[in-house]
Amino acid sequence: MDVNEFLEGSTLTGRQAALIFFAFLLLVITAGILLILFSDLFQGIV
Repeated sequence: MDVNEFLEGSTLTGRQAALIFFAFLLLVITAGILLILFSDLFQGIV
């Protein structure tokens, strides 16, 4: 299965969909935590 077929979603299994969902959720949570941690640094620069 190449990337285009995988991202198209027509042949996506429930397990693959859950994996993509939780990976995206983890990415968003990680970005939020990093922004919170470094917000003091950003405020100090400006």
